[in-house]
Amino acid sequence: MLILSAAKLFVFAGITTTLAGAALGTAVLFAGYLISAAKNPEEADKLFNTTLMGFALLETFVFLSFIVAGVSFVLV
Repeated sequence: MLILSAAKLFVFAGITTTLAGAALGTAVLFAGYLISAAKNPEEADKLFNTTLMGFALLETFVFLSFIVAGVSFVLV
């Protein structure tokens, strides 16, 4: 029983690590957008579209980690 509790704790630790990485990645992504848009305002619209695509890819990995964690939580 103790091993199952430890396994579930590792699953929650994995989710927390993924969320922390996603928060840092989002901050770096939008900080890079703001810097590049300030240096080149003519390309701000094109850069914003690219930034949103990167954000969508980043969030895809977060949702994938939730799915993997949910499946492993149910199986353990």
